[in-house]
Amino acid sequence: MPHYTAHRATHWLATLALVLLTGCANIQNKGDTVAGNCNRTLNQTETVKLDLVSQLIDEANYYSALAHLENDSSGSPRALWLRAEAQRKTGLLNEAYNNYRDLSLSCMTAAGHAGMAKILATRGDLAIAHQHMLKARQLAPTNADIRNDYGFILLAMGDFKAAQREFMTAMQLHQGHPVALRNMVISLILDGDSRTAMRLAKNNNIDDNQFRELVNKASHFAKPAVAQRDISQ
Repeated sequence: MPHYTAHRATHWLATLALVLLTGCANIQNKGDTVAGNCNRTLNQTETVKLDLVSQLIDEANYYSALAHLENDSSGSPRALWLRAEAQRKTGLLNEAYNNYRDLSLSCMTAAGHAGMAKILATRGDLAIAHQHMLKARQLAPTNADIRNDYGFILLAMGDFKAAQREFMTAMQLHQGHPVALRNMVISLILDGDSRTAMRLAKNNNIDDNQFRELVNKASHFAKPAVAQRDISQ
């Protein structure tokens, strides 16, 4: 398989992470305050509000989510996590990183480390990103999203076999995990196993056009033989 440079891998990771993984008022609740609220039960109004914010983020309405969080006084780790997620998705990376760091000191430690890892990865700091995502994986071994994200960092670092194990774990923990499935296909292409990659794609309803897109993403690392073929044949 052709060699690829660390620079190329880092550039690809940063670009894709900004697309996929993905000034706000400063939050009032720092890490020690958040940690102190881990065991507090939210009232119905607070729960409904955070459910709405979560839905807005799922629908990619990140700015609206931040607006709803501006006057949040719950001091809950969930609110802090939602704020950090929305900030990361809107490019407020410094603010998001600080909030993820505070979150890592709360009862949502794994989510905090995972968030810091994603931001570090987009900045090209794979070594430290790997450390944080590994910590998140150790803290939450059955979290499919964290297993997928950890696999993605391994993929960018060129450890294809280890990445595949993480993607497979994510796919089994969360049946039909779409991101882990596509990452698995990419990892197989990079690992030179184009036959298995195409079979996996076909068995999971990834059509030829979608498969070509995955081949194109993989080609940012290297140009395996499958990238030169007409996969529709």
